[in-house]
Amino acid sequence: MSFDTSTYTKSPYIKGDDLPEGEKVVVTIKSAEEVTFPQSGDTVPVLEFLELDQKLTLNRTRVAKLVELFGEETDEWIGQRIALFSIPVSYKGQSSMSVAIGKAPARATKTRAQVEDDITFEQPAKRKAQPVAIVVEDDDIPF
Repeated sequence: MSFDTSTYTKSPYIKGDDLPEGEKVVVTIKSAEEVTFPQSGDTVPVLEFLELDQKLTLNRTRVAKLVELFGEETDEWIGQRIALFSIPVSYKGQSSMSVAIGKAPARATKTRAQVEDDITFEQPAKRKAQPVAIVVEDDDIPF
């Protein structure tokens, strides 16, 4: 019997290697909270997203970008859409991929999702009306 090993090895936090190379992933912010990590005792801001199981820890650069995009009030970030993408970084002499935050493309930000008590109210997709076949019986024709 086989099983999905990523269930046991996947981090609950997004890393640069988790994102598709060269692509932006547009996500909706579900929550912005501070989390204290038990092993280090560090308290770090963390974003949770509607579309992903993984969360994103925020460093100074990411916080500064979110403030630039949406302001300092973190409650205003909820429901906003952002683009996540991987970028190469060097830290303590080691090269790795990290997660950067950017403005979501205009077509992805036209409507802000409403997030309340873990309920998402999605905007209906805009579609052109499709012709519908109507069956008319001879008895229904008044002439």
